Amino acid sequence: MSLPQPLPIVPTTDEIVPAIQRIIAQCNDVRQEILRTTTPSTAIFDTVMRPLAEVENAVQGELGMLYMLQYGSPSLATQEAFNEARKLYVEAEASWRADAGFFKLLQAARDKSEFETLDTESKHLLEKELLEYKHAGHGLLDSSELDEYSRENMAIKDLEMSFQQNIARENGGVWFTREELDGLPAEELAKWKDGPEDGEQPGRGEPKKFVPFANGGTPAVLTYAHRPETRKRMFLADNLKLAENKPLFEEIVKRRAVQAHRMKYLTHADFRIEKRMVKTTEWLEEFLGQLRKSLCPRGTSEIEVLQRRRLDELRENGQVLEQKDSQKFYPWDKRYYERLVEQEFGVDQAKTSEFFPLEQTATGMLGIFAALLELRFDPIPNESLADKVIWHDTVRVFSVWEGKDGGFIGYLYFDLLWRENKYRGNQSVNIQCGYLRPDGSRQHPATILMCSFPTLTPARCALLKQHQVVTLFHEMGHGIHDLLAKTKYVRFHGYHLPPDFGEMPSVMLENWCWMKDVLKGLSCHYTTVDDSYLAAWRKQHPGECDPPKKIPDNLVDRLVKHRYFNRGLYYLYILSISIFDMQIHSLRTEKQIADLDVRKLWYDIREEIEGMDFSECRKGFAFGTFTHLTAGYDVCYYAYLCCTAMAQDLFLSVFASDPYNTDSWARYRRGILEQGGSQPDLLQMLEDILGRAPNMNALAEALARG
Repeated sequence: MSLPQPLPIVPTTDEIVPAIQRIIAQCNDVRQEILRTTTPSTAIFDTVMRPLAEVENAVQGELGMLYMLQYGSPSLATQEAFNEARKLYVEAEASWRADAGFFKLLQAARDKSEFETLDTESKHLLEKELLEYKHAGHGLLDSSELDEYSRENMAIKDLEMSFQQNIARENGGVWFTREELDGLPAEELAKWKDGPEDGEQPGRGEPKKFVPFANGGTPAVLTYAHRPETRKRMFLADNLKLAENKPLFEEIVKRRAVQAHRMKYLTHADFRIEKRMVKTTEWLEEFLGQLRKSLCPRGTSEIEVLQRRRLDELRENGQVLEQKDSQKFYPWDKRYYERLVEQEFGVDQAKTSEFFPLEQTATGMLGIFAALLELRFDPIPNESLADKVIWHDTVRVFSVWEGKDGGFIGYLYFDLLWRENKYRGNQSVNIQCGYLRPDGSRQHPATILMCSFPTLTPARCALLKQHQVVTLFHEMGHGIHDLLAKTKYVRFHGYHLPPDFGEMPSVMLENWCWMKDVLKGLSCHYTTVDDSYLAAWRKQHPGECDPPKKIPDNLVDRLVKHRYFNRGLYYLYILSISIFDMQIHSLRTEKQIADLDVRKLWYDIREEIEGMDFSECRKGFAFGTFTHLTAGYDVCYYAYLCCTAMAQDLFLSVFASDPYNTDSWARYRRGILEQGGSQPDLLQMLEDILGRAPNMNALAEALARG
């Protein structure tokens, strides 16, 4: 099969370190040539920044593939090789940022009158690079201080990598008897191994199931297990995992604070906010405070509904509770009673999920994007995918084209299922940014939808509950953003922009997951996927008619009607993490740093904001399972709230009255998606689409209307 652009090559384990060494050497050569041929008097964009940007463009694709391996490679040996390579690259970056001579050239280029004649994206690139050097200490620290500051930053990065590796390799779980797992669907039980608990002799005692924390184990038990003690045991055991990440996290946070003080910032939050859209911690604190006022009362009322359902069930089962227990609501009960209340609404997530098999739903979503944005997605046959272009045999690849003129856009990969050693969350991962080559031709992008949805069982394929359908659509939105961006430089490609704006396009698209025609169009009962699934279903449901091929209208109506059920608690969870993020990164004094108790703060905030009783969880390490705050989202978890507000405003103002209007979508594509991060004033981009300043209270208003 002839492809318009070669697919990126996946390096072997032995090729990883030499590849990074070659990239570093290539970048070093360009930098040395700039330093050799340029002085502050001759420094302009074309002599300093352009050659730097061109080499950055040229090496990014190979570098992107190497970095992908830390998330997607099933091989620990490959991940270890990447860790070695990453260390070399981090050290190289530190040496580049430590170069005072280069900083002087950049500053000189910025000060020249020629700067004002540059295009907007080139101006933005030079100023962004200058900010990187200023954040590395130039203009503030002397040479010895710069060395110490740089070494400390590398030490923090090493701690962050260790933290994330521990999460990826965690493989714990809990042994339960079948009786303890009463209520769990057979398809969930089928995923987990049988046997005696570790240390027990085979043949003694009841047969048990090992329920892992990963691969959907914890959510399944918390959602379906009838016994409160089973849910509690699973939650608390999950809460105790990754104890080794506690000292790492505390060390990271404290070192960040010291580094910020070294740079004469009041806090790490003040340091980081300069690279965000909102720019000031004062604005952020006011935004979070307003959300707290509007969301906490809603969360309280939602807890009351769950508590009433809990007490009703306990009374029905003949249990007598002490008054203190009847006044508390526990986090291990939330999912279970959400499910029961939803069933009272006629919403059965397990039943609904039967109509959303993962692969078919994902492919159906491509059809939606194809229609909205006039695109075409062509699957590349598996036999055309050589071993060197995919990293696992479950990966699928699509070539992406313009629907009108047939022009090539790029490649989209699906890597959707959980597996050992893989990144545990859901994300979009770029492996090749688009950019403009020196000859005027365009390098086209390649991006991965990398998720960890629970694996299939012998009787059925992987199925998505509604919240997972929304997650998939959200992450696919990032991928589409990545594919459609048309920037000059890889630095600004796609969603490579501040996260407190970058999440907005994908959050806005989540609204389509609640449209009746979209849900109906995406659906197909899993028994239509394979004859063996239908045979297994008939065996389990003797005498019943085969299930409908499409989701029934009444199920769709109920889903849409109750779309905001418990959304207050959902957003309060995000708010509590956002407040935690701000507080741990707002340490101003040595005493505050020394006295920081991360664990106490985590559970204090969650209990206060979310309204549940975390008293029995306080010996846990849940903050140690949280990748965002050690993977670039420090002082940025609020992005999900900020972007949801902007996204709601955009949807209601531009799309709600006519969601499929091609003119609106074309304007949105040109004004937001194609721009990537090339514009320095991101809010202005949004204002140009809205015709006014964004309404940052739109999230709370949407919930109130719902």
